[in-house]
Amino acid sequence: MKEELLLLKIHNALNEGKGYYEATHGNWKVSNNRLDYIQYVVGFNRGKIVCVFQSTRWGIIEEGQDKGRKYFEGKEASVDLFSKLQSAEEKLLRKFGSGNPVAYAFISDIE
Repeated sequence: MKEELLLLKIHNALNEGKGYYEATHGNWKVSNNRLDYIQYVVGFNRGKIVCVFQSTRWGIIEEGQDKGRKYFEGKEASVDLFSKLQSAEEKLLRKFGSGNPVAYAFISDIE
């Protein structure tokens, strides 16, 4: 199984005063088919990687205006992985579509 990365632009949430985990945690439009493969969630702030979390559990919002959006629970990823991803920052940043706050990549893409 390939280790998939979920890439998120979190600058709006950070501007609201949220911390890295809270800003990255949810609520995102993520494909149900990808949830089993996403191992790491990467937060970008203004084009720079500022946080990386290892997802341990995914949930789906069942009601309200965010119904169907996904959130994760997890822990901070290793410093080694964080550094590795930062060295591939430009390559990962190109994964985002125009104006889209969500993108995907594989760890193997940066090796």
